Amino acid sequence: MSRRHAVVLGGAGAIGSVVATVLAEQGMRVTVTDMSNTDTVLKSLPGDGHTGLGLDVTSLEDVHRALGVNPSVGRYDALIYAAGTNYTGPVATTDWAAWDRVLTVNLRGAAYVGQALAQGLEVDPRECSTVYFSSTAGLVGEGGASVYASSKFGLIGFMQCLASEVAQFGARVNAVCPGNIDSPMLRALAAQVAERNGVATDETLTEFAGSTAFKRLIDIREVANVVAFLASEASTGMSGQSVVIDGPPN
Repeated sequence: MSRRHAVVLGGAGAIGSVVATVLAEQGMRVTVTDMSNTDTVLKSLPGDGHTGLGLDVTSLEDVHRALGVNPSVGRYDALIYAAGTNYTGPVATTDWAAWDRVLTVNLRGAAYVGQALAQGLEVDPRECSTVYFSSTAGLVGEGGASVYASSKFGLIGFMQCLASEVAQFGARVNAVCPGNIDSPMLRALAAQVAERNGVATDETLTEFAGSTAFKRLIDIREVANVVAFLASEASTGMSGQSVVIDGPPN
């Protein structure tokens, strides 16, 4: 029996690279795609047979070439959409160029991947799992997060629609919705929020960490473990679901 092949989009990033590592630890063969160089991530993965590919998720041609009817990555069993970007600011002063960038990466790119998957499944139906990175910000909005929340709310809606469409082929689609992950993106966001509010970045991070009864940030590996479950055959009874990875409310 061949090893399960997982493709991690945005796999050279802080979150995507940990996801790739956990998938490799669980015996999967991993293809890491990113606009950045993937060599460092590939060298760190346990096991063999892993590959890297330069891919821009905002390019429809790139995505279809890699993942569509004749996928250049080869036949795959799992797709992880870990590509993403952020922007914070009130609606009244929205930077529309930043709005477009966030929606293009977080939502349009995810839709490109979904289309390539769906077209590929039509010619090669099979058990296959796709996991999208949404967020708790895709479930409950808050001031200053309109752009990011819009992309993540939209992603959940898209995921549910795609899940219904590909179920006939034996495939499934789910989303993970992490809370505040201890990551470079969150720390950059904290710095922006702190500057806007006139407080120290550490104070904002402490506020983020205290937003649940855990009183801490979520570790990336905790998220990656859930992603690995959804990407595996152990989760074949789940599709169209948004799995929250966060602590209970205070």
